[in-house]
Parts: sequence; C-alpha cells; structure tokens
Amino acid sequence: SKLNIHIINLSLGHPILEPAKTDPLVQAVEKAVAAGLVVVTSAGNYGQNPTTGVSGYAGITSPGNAPSAITAGSLDVHGTADRRDDTASAFSSRGPTWYDGFAKPDVLAPGHGLCSTSATGSTLSKTASTQSASGDAVKLYGTSMAAATTTGVVALLLEANRAAFPAAGRDLPPNAVKAMLQFSAVPVRESASGPELDLLTQGAGGLNGLGALALAKSLDPSRVLGS
Repeated sequence: SKLNIHIINLSLGHPILEPAKTDPLVQAVEKAVAAGLVVVTSAGNYGQNPTTGVSGYAGITSPGNAPSAITAGSLDVHGTADRRDDTASAFSSRGPTWYDGFAKPDVLAPGHGLCSTSATGSTLSKTASTQSASGDAVKLYGTSMAAATTTGVVALLLEANRAAFPAAGRDLPPNAVKAMLQFSAVPVRESASGPELDLLTQGAGGLNGLGALALAKSLDPSRVLGS
C-alpha cells in the first residue's frame, strides 16, 4: 500500500522442479494474490521442440503453475485486427503442469513479434533478431511479452472499475479479474478454418480487452456476494 502497487508482472520462469505447494516462488505468488494483488505470469516458451518442430505438452514454467496467477501464453495475431486468423504461437508452453497436473495457461495474449522500446546499447538491443537502426526499439517473441500485454489489460480493468464505482472503496478482487479475462476470451483455432485448439494450449482463449472492460465497468466490487 505504501508504494500503491496493485499488479505484479512476472515475465520470467524456470523449470518446475517440485510441487506447487512447496515451490517458494509459487507460494510467494499465492501470498501476493491472497493479499489482494493481481499476479500475471508467463507460461513459458517450451511449446515446441526446437530441433524437430514437434509440439509438446507440460512445458509450463514456474511460477506459471501458481493456481491463483493469471498465466499467459502467446498469441500470434498475424499483423491483423481480425481475430479469426489468430493462432497460438508454436513456442508457447502448453499444460498441464508438472507434478500437480494443473490446467494452464489461463489465456493467450499477443506476444508474437511485439515491437517496443529498448535501452540503446543494451545487450537486448544488440542481440534482438529485429531492431531499429538506432537500437532503441526491438521486436521480441515470447510469453514474457504476452504476460506484459495481459498486465496492461488488467491495469485498464482496475482503472475502469474504479471510475465506474468510485464509492466502492475497494478494487476488483484478483480472482474476479481473472474470471473476467477468461469469461470474455475469444476461442482460438488451429487455423482460420480449422478446429478450436485444446484447452491445454489456449486456456480460456485469446485475450479480449474490450469484452473484459465491459465486464469491469458493470461489476460493483462493494456488493455483497450473491447480491
């Protein structure tokens, strides 16, 4: 509360080496969510064998296996505004999680070839596959970018809800935010005319910021449960 922090973005991960209940990183996430913070994590970039190109499952990284986290996989929007051609990035980790078998990711969000600013002269700006001539912008691929996109949408949801219900005296609970993102998500298909992806690949579907915002503007967090 001293720093006015409401959301934590964890664009990082390591292989799951133990059950969620004993993983200190997962437990830190669970404590943060219990304290009212929304925690967004990256799913991991182990959805495809880099040598054979074959898709694989159970590649979720820690702390993306935290039950209360919003775990984001990567969505490839193919440079269009049309949602019908969106597909899951081949590298995006699929569930379930090791040890516990949790169904992850929770949603997919744009994380495929996103362009953003970078510190000129930094290692990242020098090594990124695509960069501006000056090195102050890079194009990156990964669920870390998807987690950042999701975090931005979460910030908009909290802001919109506060504006709609200024007298509520509290923010949307983290689980309500997660539910809004999942309920409003758009189903993702293998291709424009192909079948829908399985739940361990797409979670609830592709992030739908406009739909989630509509929900955030309509739910009063001060109302009693069930009212």
